[in-house]
Amino acid sequence: MKLCAIPIIVSCFCLPTISAEDGSEKEAGKGKFLIRKGNALYLGGTPFRCVGVNKHELLDYYLADDFGRQRAAARASLAQLSDLGIKVIRARGSAFWPAQIEKTYPADAAGREAFWTRYDAMLADCDEFGIKVIITIAWHTCGWADLGHESLRSLVTDPYSDSRRILNDWTRDLVGRYRDRETVLFWELTNEANLTADLKAHFGKKGAVETHDLSLPHKHLFSDPVVRDERNNYTSDELAAFVREWAIMIKYIDSNHLVGTGFSEPRPSAWHLWMNSVNRAETMDWTVDTEEETGRYLKVISPDPVDLISLHHYVENGFGTLVACKKAADEIGKPVYIGECGPGGELFQANPYGDETALRMMRLFMDTVAGLDVPLAVWWTWDERSEPYHEPMLDPARHAEALEMLVEYNKQFSGAKERASRELSREEEERIRELSAQCEKLAGEAKEKR
Repeated sequence: MKLCAIPIIVSCFCLPTISAEDGSEKEAGKGKFLIRKGNALYLGGTPFRCVGVNKHELLDYYLADDFGRQRAAARASLAQLSDLGIKVIRARGSAFWPAQIEKTYPADAAGREAFWTRYDAMLADCDEFGIKVIITIAWHTCGWADLGHESLRSLVTDPYSDSRRILNDWTRDLVGRYRDRETVLFWELTNEANLTADLKAHFGKKGAVETHDLSLPHKHLFSDPVVRDERNNYTSDELAAFVREWAIMIKYIDSNHLVGTGFSEPRPSAWHLWMNSVNRAETMDWTVDTEEETGRYLKVISPDPVDLISLHHYVENGFGTLVACKKAADEIGKPVYIGECGPGGELFQANPYGDETALRMMRLFMDTVAGLDVPLAVWWTWDERSEPYHEPMLDPARHAEALEMLVEYNKQFSGAKERASRELSREEEERIRELSAQCEKLAGEAKEKR
């Protein structure tokens, strides 16, 4: 397979004027914002490490007039986290569904003022409880394409599309308003948009976006008409170009905050799927990538001026790809953060944080994350009150053992000393692969029981 085009694609991501290292030019620790220096993170003069939680629906509580949630409930949840010493959460930057975005973030001045008043209240409450927020600007990326009544590919590939204009206007409003706000730990672009790339051969004319029944109960969530066909397919290099343009715009507006993609850990076959996509193959190539291929792919989808390499990892999958991603990130020179993790997936569908095997696997995972010197791991998800809620949901009323583990690892991460070298030694790598093998064994046993 010819790969001669790849260096050209990758090299076009280099930025002579806006570097992902710009934030790290400040002396480490003097600033009040999170900064990076190579593949390390610093906040307030010390290395930054912690364990946080997802609270993706937090803003919904503050949009109480539209969704029936209450600020008091949100404050109670934040207070619990503060009491436990948890200082970082990850949350959606807007409502989820297109029609909800239009309703809560309307075009008229009075509606916008009401929206920002609610948003300010959310961040003020986070300040009160000493909690910083990773804000995901466009969690449901397809929803922003729907707002422009266009395809997802139009949003990703056409900078002059209506959907891109709508997304850019929203980004400017949000980032511009809070660019000096310390409450924001960093900006995140999407939620797992890389998992929708390179799937044309799989979905064909159906497209890579789920087709909902646009009759009740879903119709009120969309802004008709919407595109649900092959026009929604896009490739990883197209996604990378989109991410690059988006991150440049954010950096132009806000020189204080770092930017992460919000991507999941790459699929085990991500490189081969991309090559298939580039070559317009009609069948999927599920060949498992080598570590080198995983590293190449990670470089493609994490272009400058993106600062942080985002991974989402659920424990039933073993840790092999995680190790490859961390090694690649170290070569790239960017910090890794795990924006979602937990005992999720098909293996643990009901009450995963109450499952003994799941918790044993979660402990193996957290030991691996610590061994890899990943500075930030964010558990999915804290005390969710969406309908229906998304497992795995960490319920403080039911999951005392998981709660103890969360607090334990947060203290361990926060108190860890800075390493002289961040490269994995052979002994460390062998230990991590041993932990992965133990986790896979537990997963196999759990599958047999089910």
